[in-house]
Amino acid sequence: MALKNNKQGLTAGLNDANITPLADVTTTLIVVFLITMPALMWNGFDVNQAQTGGESNQVEPTEELDESLLTLAVTPEGLKLNGTLLSDDEIASELERKLSLRDDRTVVIVPDDIVALGRVVTALDIAKASGAESLALLNRIGG
Repeated sequence: MALKNNKQGLTAGLNDANITPLADVTTTLIVVFLITMPALMWNGFDVNQAQTGGESNQVEPTEELDESLLTLAVTPEGLKLNGTLLSDDEIASELERKLSLRDDRTVVIVPDDIVALGRVVTALDIAKASGAESLALLNRIGG
C-alpha cells in the first residue's frame, strides 16, 4: 500500500478487500453441495434381502390364483396385470386404480426368463409411478 499525501495530511492508501478467502469458501461449499445432493435426492426404492426360514429356499406354486395380490407379469408378449394382457398405458392406469382401493400397496413383479432386463425395469418403473409402496420380485421355477 502506498501512502498518499492529500489536503488533510498523510493518510494510508486505499484499503482493498481481499476476496480470495471468500471465493475459496464459496467454491468449497459448491463442491460439497454437488457431491451431497444426489444422495439427498435419491428417489429409488430400498431392496431388502429375503429371509429363508427353512431348509428349502424355493416357494412351491399353487394351482389357485391369489386375488389379494397384484401381480405384474413381464412376458415376451407384453405386461400382464393379474393375467390380463394390457398396454403400458393401460397397465399404469389400471394399476393406479387398483392400488388406490387397497391398504396394502405391494406389487409382485413376475418376469419370464427370456425377457430383456430393460423390460423388467420398465415394469418396476410403471409400478412405482402408479403408487406402489413396495415391490416384490418373484421368479418362477422353469421360467
